[in-house]
Amino acid sequence: MNPIRDEWQSDDGSVRLILGDCLEVLPTLKPGAVVTDPPYGIRHSSSHGASWQDTVIAGDTDTSTRDAALACVNGCPVACFGTWKTPPIVGVRGVLIWDKGPAFGMGDLSFPWKPSWELIYVRGAGWAGTRDEGVLRGHIVVSWESAGRVHPHQKPVSLIEAIYEKLADGLGVCDPFMGSGSAGVAAVRVGRGFVGIEIDRHHWETSVARVRAELERFPLFEQSVASLRQLEFPG
Repeated sequence: MNPIRDEWQSDDGSVRLILGDCLEVLPTLKPGAVVTDPPYGIRHSSSHGASWQDTVIAGDTDTSTRDAALACVNGCPVACFGTWKTPPIVGVRGVLIWDKGPAFGMGDLSFPWKPSWELIYVRGAGWAGTRDEGVLRGHIVVSWESAGRVHPHQKPVSLIEAIYEKLADGLGVCDPFMGSGSAGVAAVRVGRGFVGIEIDRHHWETSVARVRAELERFPLFEQSVASLRQLEFPG
């Protein structure tokens, strides 16, 4: 049975957005690198007043979905968002902190510190570049749906771009938990090939719309497209 329920590709083949279960799709791919924001395994429902209020996140009962997906990409450099509330990913090499800024962090209102930060687990080889601070600041995402937020756990495109900057040249990127497509938009902006997988059709359609709009503004470099076709995502 074909694990791909629907698919959109850019005209040049540099971007591929797949509707399906990443645990079924990932074994058919050979990604160069993985940058992803999986379910954290904390049974989270969120966003009072948003259209997705009280929506249950698929695979969020524990970390088994995250861990099974990352087991499919052993050997790849991985950057994976996470939380201190659950165990880290297997093989973690280091941890980055995303400082979300003073406007973020609700949580337990009786606790006198806001959780205005998130973890990013990093593992594998393939990371390069200058040695910078491990706290990533200045990457802000809108907090309200009415202000343009399109996903309950949307990450800033600039934050994903900052992570991509530390990947070796020529590596295409895969996001098995694509959500609203921020990782795909970032890949277009920096000229990396991209494959995204999303199980929810509504979010997949949002990703397609966002990436298509970005491709019209930032076409990928020809060299990246050639690298993509030859190396990163065969068949």
